[in-house]
Amino acid sequence: MPDWGFAPSEREESMMETKNSAQVQANIPNASLSSYEPVKISLADAPSAEAKQLEGYKRAMAAMELAMRVCGDIDPAIYEQAALGIRAQAQAQAEAQGTTLSAMLVDQKISLEQYERMTALQASDMVNQGLALDAWARHYGIEPSEEDVMEMIESMAPGHEKELLEKLSQDPAQLEALSIAVMRFAANKHLAATAIVE
Repeated sequence: MPDWGFAPSEREESMMETKNSAQVQANIPNASLSSYEPVKISLADAPSAEAKQLEGYKRAMAAMELAMRVCGDIDPAIYEQAALGIRAQAQAQAEAQGTTLSAMLVDQKISLEQYERMTALQASDMVNQGLALDAWARHYGIEPSEEDVMEMIESMAPGHEKELLEKLSQDPAQLEALSIAVMRFAANKHLAATAIVE
């Protein structure tokens, strides 16, 4: 998510994107990919050589590359729905900080038109990456393991895994969101593991 000066914590961002992806996903037909060959990526611009950060960068680059292969007739309303979800989350974050989104945009010298373009691009990326990872998982028959579930939960709430699981178990929508996110997480791990690093 771009930094507009009021970025949520990694855990909050991960849960918001997960929930938003699940809500959008419910209305998206299965898409396909133009190719299921391993993706080619470069790690030349990786911000760190530390193993965990490098793996995260590799997964992100692989997912972005795969998203370019999405094909199928995707209703433009799906992208707009995702953008509206992102904007609603940003508004809620602003209100939680005792201000408004409009005020934050003014502080950042970002016009409403620029903001709407940025969130439309972010929504397009989010939807296409989700579709691509879903197609990759279907094609390769990827099923997340218990280890994948725990790794994802740990990344969302380090040291607070039990509390997060309890909270999620009380909300069927969040459980569904987590299910989709874990499938995509497992697909992304497989995608990155098979990527050709140039």
